[in-house]
Amino acid sequence: MNDNKSRIRIYLIFVLGICWTLGMAAICLQGNSKNIFYQILQKGFTAFPVIAAVFTRRITRDKSEWRISFRIWKNKKLWAFCALVPSILIVMGTVLYFILFPEQYSGVFNLVGLTGTEQVIQITNPLQFCVICILVSAICIPIQVLELGEEIGWREYLLPKQIAEYGVRKGALLNGLYWGIAHLPLIYLGFNYSPENVGAPWSNMLMMMLVCVTMGMICSCVMVRSNNVMYPAIIHGAVNVIGEIPVFISVSGKSGLLGPNPTGLISMSGLILCAIIMLIKLPTAKMVKGE
Repeated sequence: MNDNKSRIRIYLIFVLGICWTLGMAAICLQGNSKNIFYQILQKGFTAFPVIAAVFTRRITRDKSEWRISFRIWKNKKLWAFCALVPSILIVMGTVLYFILFPEQYSGVFNLVGLTGTEQVIQITNPLQFCVICILVSAICIPIQVLELGEEIGWREYLLPKQIAEYGVRKGALLNGLYWGIAHLPLIYLGFNYSPENVGAPWSNMLMMMLVCVTMGMICSCVMVRSNNVMYPAIIHGAVNVIGEIPVFISVSGKSGLLGPNPTGLISMSGLILCAIIMLIKLPTAKMVKGE
């Protein structure tokens, strides 16, 4: 077995083993024990990939460089793309969802889920919705940094190994696929989606696989072009923050299979198109040299 295959397998066994072991424990147990394992899985989900990467590096004596630099201002165009384009596509997808399902649009931004108060903000036009997205994103910038944990494991460490073994496009697709598999125990337990969705939890799990493959392709493409994990981390953080807003302006207040959050098919349609275009335009040889 070559070094790449060995490191890929060890990383995946470690991170998937942790997620699925905790998930199965939460599924099989009842009461407080169930909640404890679920909370460990949920709270530790962003840390497990980093731990897996460090563990794999250590036991395989992997001395490869850490592809991370905080000098993101060196590539202003890429930074602007990562910070703005996915968020804009989410807003467009949300608007499309409410156009197709106008009865789901509440016209107010309900703050109960965010602040615990009964306050609401009236939204009379799409511009207000965009302004709210920008403000929430700006306020939550420190939270976005937390997504660096997942990105270090999946895109900084695993992706280059997969690309070296399978090629750029196949490596990027496999990266998103395995990332989705890691999410499945959380989704089965009710994370991200409403348990009232048709076919839940299986339909929710299938949709999450599509989300992870889509976002995995976008983050992987950015990683390939930059060789700096900070850029996909910006995308991941921005999508997680902006992506939580649409449900608070919906009548149901629930995450469905079609929307309004970008975990639904209609609302993430722009992201899917973006991922396909980026994947097609990817260089076929290898990752670029870092800055």
